[in-house]
Amino acid sequence: MKSAKMNSAKNHRNVVLLVGLLTVLFSIISCSGKVDTTIRNDSSARVAIRIDVPETLAARVRQLSDVSPKANLFDIARIKQEFSTRKSIQLIDASSGGPNSMTAVLWVPDLGVLVKDTSLVPTGMITFEKVAAYGSNLSQHKLAVNITKDNASAAYQLFPGMDQSLIENLNPPALDKDPVSAQDYRTNLETVIIGKKAMPAFDACTLDVTVTLPKTATSGKGGTINGQTFKAKLPLFDILMLEKPIQMELVWPE
Repeated sequence: MKSAKMNSAKNHRNVVLLVGLLTVLFSIISCSGKVDTTIRNDSSARVAIRIDVPETLAARVRQLSDVSPKANLFDIARIKQEFSTRKSIQLIDASSGGPNSMTAVLWVPDLGVLVKDTSLVPTGMITFEKVAAYGSNLSQHKLAVNITKDNASAAYQLFPGMDQSLIENLNPPALDKDPVSAQDYRTNLETVIIGKKAMPAFDACTLDVTVTLPKTATSGKGGTINGQTFKAKLPLFDILMLEKPIQMELVWPE
């Protein structure tokens, strides 16, 4: 009964997509999704995205997203159109290195402006603030990300988008107001969406997130820190379920 409900559920939030996690959604199929962000001293940021889909699985991705068997998986023209009116986060470049791959570069002129752009970023999903100096501690910057079921659709909207039908077929429980259990969703992935043969690869999939800071980090949460570099591996099943919020925090000297 729950599986039937999942297959038929349609939600307006499925129509409005991001980085946010198109990269995540395609990484389910490809097991190759990377998001590399470099933050500069002036609080601007460059975000590089790369997605590669192996030929053996490309046919299934095309079926899910209603893409012609001979067409590129990624509609570059559509991606550019989605970003044409945005100011707080801009698309610098998007291209297909081949029929089954995509690279994109995003530019955030000012993180402080982006987090205040409520048309893209709901209050509390991303925060960027200055921590005043106190005692022997110098003033610092703090960047925090908090992705929950309440703001998941907005998170998806931040990054390059793709065909609505792919999202509707994957139907992530994170976008459902009355989501199925993790066990039921896994069953649906295995029997309907991904297929049993592809499940071992799916279970090995993670979204690799790298953030390079302008100065050595003084603290961080949600990943590992080595000098100026923060790294996190996010299991894709956990991202699609969002049973627990995705939370990351970075602090570095001003």
